Amino acid sequence: MKKLFVIGLAVLPLFFASCASDDSKNNEYTDSLQTVISQKDAEIDALFDVLSDIENNLTEISSRYSQISTLRQQNPEKNAEVKGQITDQLAVIENMMQQNKQKIANLNGQIANLKSENNKLQTFIESLNTRMAEQEAQINNLMDELTINKATIQKLSANVSELKQSNLDKDNTIARQNEEMEYLADQSHRAYYVVGTYDELKEKGIVNKEGGLIFKQQHATSNVNAKNFKLIDRNKVTSIDINLRKARLISNHPKDSYEIVYDESDSKLARKLVIKDVNKFWSTTDFLIISTKR
Repeated sequence: MKKLFVIGLAVLPLFFASCASDDSKNNEYTDSLQTVISQKDAEIDALFDVLSDIENNLTEISSRYSQISTLRQQNPEKNAEVKGQITDQLAVIENMMQQNKQKIANLNGQIANLKSENNKLQTFIESLNTRMAEQEAQINNLMDELTINKATIQKLSANVSELKQSNLDKDNTIARQNEEMEYLADQSHRAYYVVGTYDELKEKGIVNKEGGLIFKQQHATSNVNAKNFKLIDRNKVTSIDINLRKARLISNHPKDSYEIVYDESDSKLARKLVIKDVNKFWSTTDFLIISTKR
């Protein structure tokens, strides 16, 4: 009896280990099954979205047909403008019907793999096909009554599609042009300035001195690096703080387009540069160089 009890204790861990292994396999199977179900649900949802689009198109076609019925009351046989409006409406309807037919054809190929939902989807599609056939019969009867050739309608329908694509291309072109104009406008507003002593400006390669042995004048160098300047919007900035002594402009700007404002108690201390005429001030250069002394 004691031996059997010992054997039973030895077997228990193996039993529970086997159960744990089975539970793990069941969990993996459940996860895989849930993934498959989720994928199928997504496929079904996508199909019903397309069906919803088709149904919306059918509703739109019915609405346009009602509009045509209203236009018919205005004697289109004797009114070329009204007949033209009816023809345009028919062209749009023809285009929408062709789209619906293409979508239905695509759906028939997709639902073959959806076994459990196949009957439900097929019933829905058959209902849509019935509505489409009824609408097509109505349109054909109307065209016969108005003596409008279906080939003309199909040609107009193609023109509608081409017009939509043409408008889309134009919209894209306009969008690109607007982006380019905004970029160019942004570039045209840019200006640069720097304030510093001669030594500071020379070290940055902005100015040098030219002239005789005794009297040499500061001049802007031809190789100006924008990284050494502060970027501003010339349309928004009309004054620049200086707060240093003996300020002078090295860059070339019309003298009547600006003014240097000095401190009231110190005639050599320049407080700021005031731009009186923005367009004129920046007409000669985009770079403002102010040389000062400490």
